[in-house]
Amino acid sequence: MEIVFAIGIALLSLALVVLITLQPRQQQSLSTDATSNLGKPSYWRSHRGLKLATLAVSIVFLLSLFLYMLMVQA
Repeated sequence: MEIVFAIGIALLSLALVVLITLQPRQQQSLSTDATSNLGKPSYWRSHRGLKLATLAVSIVFLLSLFLYMLMVQA
């Protein structure tokens, strides 16, 4: 059973690395202020599926690590 958890956690971690790598990057400029973002789409409107998939995989990864820790302690 521990082998199954270890393989699952390894696969989830690889999926999480890939999903985070695919996230769109935003250019940061120190000279712009908050008013320069007016009219632009919010964070969750662009690439919504990718961001929700990253969130879901990270939550499953966290829960599986927690369950694995509980299983090893018992």
